[in-house]
Amino acid sequence: MAKIGLNNFWYSHLTEAQDGTPTYNGAKNLGKAVSCSVSISNNSATLYADDALAESDTSFQNGTMTLGVDDDREATFADLLGHTVTEEGEVISNSNDIAPWVGVARIIVKMVNNVRLYKVVILNKVKFSEPSDDDSTKGESVEFSTPSIEGTVATLANGDWKDVKVFDTMDEAKAFIQTVFGTTYTVSYDANSGTGSIDAQVVDFGDSVTLDSGATLTPPSNKTFGGWALSATATAKDYSGGASYTPNGDTKFYAFWADAN
Repeated sequence: MAKIGLNNFWYSHLTEAQDGTPTYNGAKNLGKAVSCSVSISNNSATLYADDALAESDTSFQNGTMTLGVDDDREATFADLLGHTVTEEGEVISNSNDIAPWVGVARIIVKMVNNVRLYKVVILNKVKFSEPSDDDSTKGESVEFSTPSIEGTVATLANGDWKDVKVFDTMDEAKAFIQTVFGTTYTVSYDANSGTGSIDAQVVDFGDSVTLDSGATLTPPSNKTFGGWALSATATAKDYSGGASYTPNGDTKFYAFWADAN
């Protein structure tokens, strides 16, 4: 058995019940994985009696997680640190910002008997701290500098701190992460030069939704509703009104207006 790869950093904001039951608000990707280091501290207690070791106990106390990713934009870690990102992409850091507790998942690629397996490791409760900057000028050779962030690993109130499961395929591993983090996707609609509006639909990961019929929209002059497209400038529909659709991310559909006969 050998580890041969690391990818797919995901995180999700955590809300914890008094009994330790975690609720996550959906998986978010943290850029391409470069490195991950987890250091664990254990409680240790021993009892000696009659000049010999009578009892010994070692249990998880806390840990430190350091993640390295390929994206050095300030916005990459903003959500993990409680910072504000404006619509223009500006990241505003305030001394009163509070980093949220999050769950963090990663996929480790393993080779077992010449077969690839995909191990998902989820740390249930992590809080990250502000990273330090370390910049240097370009020298005679090019060296890549990638950002990293360090967090504290804690236990839930029920004592849980880590989930691990191995899968045969990458898709199964990703699906497990999405399921644990309770991912939902939003399907929204744009009248695309027509008039009228349609409420967005919220879909649980893996579920399908019936696309709106478009009957409430008013078409532009000399046009008729022809279905839904994934681009405002599409020359053909991608889906018919009323079709079943399974999203794999937030999706916006644009009304496709065909020429009226």
